[in-house]
Amino acid sequence: MSDKSLEVEYRTLQIGAASLVKAILDQLEVVKAIDEALEYQPEIESTYGELAQAIVINRMSFAPKPLYEMAAWASQHGIDQVLGIEAEWLDDDRLGAMLEGLAKHQVEIWSAVIGKAVAVFQPELEWLHADTTSVYFEGEYKERNGEPKQAEHGPLLVKGYNKDGKPKNVQYVLSLVTTKRLPLWYKPWDGNQSDDHIYLADLSTLRQMGWLPENVVMIGDRKLCNQENMLGFCRTKQFFLAAHPWTKTAKEVWQQTYQELQTGAQAWLPVAYTSRNQARKPVAERTQYRVCEVPQTLCDTENQKTYAVRWVFSWSSSKAERDAQKHQAALAAGEQALQRITRLLGRYDYTCRDIIQSRIAKALGKAKAAPFFNWTLEGTDDDQAWVLHWEICQKASAAAQQRHGVMLLCSNVPAERLTEEAAMVKYKEQVNVEQTIDFIKSPVQIRPMWLHLPQRLAGLTLLIMIAVLLAGLIEYQVRRHIAQTGALLTGLMPEKRDNPFPTAKKLLQAFQDYALVVVAYPDGHEEVHAPKLRPVQQQIWNIMQITSLPPPTLNPG
Repeated sequence: MSDKSLEVEYRTLQIGAASLVKAILDQLEVVKAIDEALEYQPEIESTYGELAQAIVINRMSFAPKPLYEMAAWASQHGIDQVLGIEAEWLDDDRLGAMLEGLAKHQVEIWSAVIGKAVAVFQPELEWLHADTTSVYFEGEYKERNGEPKQAEHGPLLVKGYNKDGKPKNVQYVLSLVTTKRLPLWYKPWDGNQSDDHIYLADLSTLRQMGWLPENVVMIGDRKLCNQENMLGFCRTKQFFLAAHPWTKTAKEVWQQTYQELQTGAQAWLPVAYTSRNQARKPVAERTQYRVCEVPQTLCDTENQKTYAVRWVFSWSSSKAERDAQKHQAALAAGEQALQRITRLLGRYDYTCRDIIQSRIAKALGKAKAAPFFNWTLEGTDDDQAWVLHWEICQKASAAAQQRHGVMLLCSNVPAERLTEEAAMVKYKEQVNVEQTIDFIKSPVQIRPMWLHLPQRLAGLTLLIMIAVLLAGLIEYQVRRHIAQTGALLTGLMPEKRDNPFPTAKKLLQAFQDYALVVVAYPDGHEEVHAPKLRPVQQQIWNIMQITSLPPPTLNPG
């Protein structure tokens, strides 16, 4: 019989993209930024900066663990070997204390990390995209008196409108500024508040970091385009491009412009734009675009000044089809709602004029058909001889149809720098920040979170955003390399479906099966071996300008 005690044993530790992430963390000097900012360190042979790397790596594995499972996860996947730490150091009490320290210095740490990222990777900074979202959490986060927990370095978590459809959960508002899909700035704001004022505040904070060009343009949604924000941009000589809401003035200007387009006094300008999704379609089946610009004046009554802004009406054939379908659906839904109410008149609680009129208004509002119907209600509370008459308001319906396919853009960028056609194309790129928000929520899974204190949530948000930054840098660098060289990554996609636009998720998943090999010898000592990278992994490694695999550090414990 063989003596098992004399045999060499092998085991594998599936570290995934941990070594790649660790190498980029080193490039950005994340550990240094954290350790220099924090006022205290744990009483172990490691620093909070080193421990924080484990949480970043965990989030980039797309299978995030709660704090109390971090030690077991790190041991199982060899993350302690990659980082040279003891897995048991990652206990939830120590990590919780670390998160509180991170929250106190979140702006300082993020500024140092993103400043290093800009210096090392030199992303394009002329056109920025801004947006906000809500992030919901489990738990009440209330004091004993029922008031929301106050935190000096964390957001106020309260219930309110939630973009994730979770109105019963507390939430905060997260603002985000990106270049393409690369996050440059984020900030947790108190929950249940308007985000109208956030855009200028975020841009001003970015400018204070010192690396933004003077001619930067912020691109945003309709909430950027309110009077206060537009005046703020113009007063400080900063540039914006945003969708403009259909205000009363906007509708009146469009109505006049529409008539001029019909008579030939104005003319549409075709835009040669094709999205990536439609590039393979026959030309006849692709969405058609056109624009028409109208100059406008923004009045600053407080300072008795006026500023020239540009209104660009943009028309899309696919949007026109969608708008027409929605319009018909609204008319049909409104008709059905009124017919239903007619059958209920005089029954149940449909016996009071005030209640009936309220139900009619509510039903038409829910059907998004309120502007398109004129209606009258005959009868009294005494005689109960209720009769509901209605007809389609042809004027309102026709006005809505004239806006089918049209959206309004507003900008103060000079025409010689941004043509009306380019304004439409640039605004199309706003999808980048929306996709980054989607990435934050899934697969990185910023929500739901359940920690005891708002400041811990703020600290964890910082580490999550560092993870998103690293993923964004990998995607940004690989796409830029492909654009510059024309050489696709081979083997990333199955069936030779490689393309010039690999996503961060796909690039990180290319390392999912990578594992260290631990060799245990009969005399008790162990060795850790890092196998050779597969070709597609090596391509990514080279593009990120990482010279070699960092040697794994065997945990002596």
